[in-house]
Amino acid sequence: MNHVRRLARALVCLLAAWCIAHTAAAAQAWPNKPVRIVVAFGPGGTADILARTIAAELSSTLKQQFYVENKPGNSGTIGSTFVARTEPDGYTLLIGGAGPHLVAPAVNPNVGYDTMRDFDHVALIAGDSFMLAANPSAGLKSFADLVRAGRDTSFTCASPGVGSQGHLVQELINQKVGIKLEPVPYRGAAEAMTDLIGNHVALALQPAISVGEHVRAGRAVGLAVTATERISAYPEVPTLKELGYDVRGLSWFWLAGPHGLAPDIVAQLNVAVRNALKSPQVREQFARSALLTEDLAPADVTKFIADEVALWGAVARQVGLKVQ
Repeated sequence: MNHVRRLARALVCLLAAWCIAHTAAAAQAWPNKPVRIVVAFGPGGTADILARTIAAELSSTLKQQFYVENKPGNSGTIGSTFVARTEPDGYTLLIGGAGPHLVAPAVNPNVGYDTMRDFDHVALIAGDSFMLAANPSAGLKSFADLVRAGRDTSFTCASPGVGSQGHLVQELINQKVGIKLEPVPYRGAAEAMTDLIGNHVALALQPAISVGEHVRAGRAVGLAVTATERISAYPEVPTLKELGYDVRGLSWFWLAGPHGLAPDIVAQLNVAVRNALKSPQVREQFARSALLTEDLAPADVTKFIADEVALWGAVARQVGLKVQ
């Protein structure tokens, strides 16, 4: 009987060892085919720019093609839902962002996924401030001009979409400043800026990385940013905080995948992304665009995002924003 038990234990140990070796071998073999990075917004926005930057770096580092696929719609929730429901094999990843993963679940009980339960958060990429900009023909040279004009009239304002972080920040501005910005939702920042420059909307509240080049070129007037300090790339644009308004908002982006990614794949991606962010060309690009970075291990990324979920959920309740 003891012999049988010893044999059974030996077989169990052999099976466990085989499973571990098989899992490790599978992880080591990754990636052995192209890897898709889903961006839940249209081309031209911060998420898209960051995805393409990271995809190029990962393709070089991991010797396999990483490519970007845009799946815009419904403030980023369509692409996010798609990734949440895919196989966690490491071949479909997602650029996580504040709108679909911090704000949308807080304002829409039927969003279709849980940010912390349905995704594995791999690596933090960058944070971007919002910038409020005006078409030059609106006659607004400063935020003070907007406040004065806003007492008597409302302004159309291109926002990143209903239920997005930009929408929430816009509602905060309305509430804290006492003006009326009428949100006009767009599927991507490029489309929003095209309409601002074309004078189809008076204002735009969009990520600074997408607005700044138009402000530099004189096609738009930067009125304020939502960072807590002035952005070095646009030092002439004041923060809402320094203007006396309790409104702040940084839009963070990170690399994620459907829940259940192999730990070895998560670790490999985390190291590759963090190394990419330290490369001279990426550091220069981020500095030029005034993007913030944090060098975090996977567990710290998860905690960081959990804290942001709690923060923006509280802001959504404060503003009273609900999307059915």
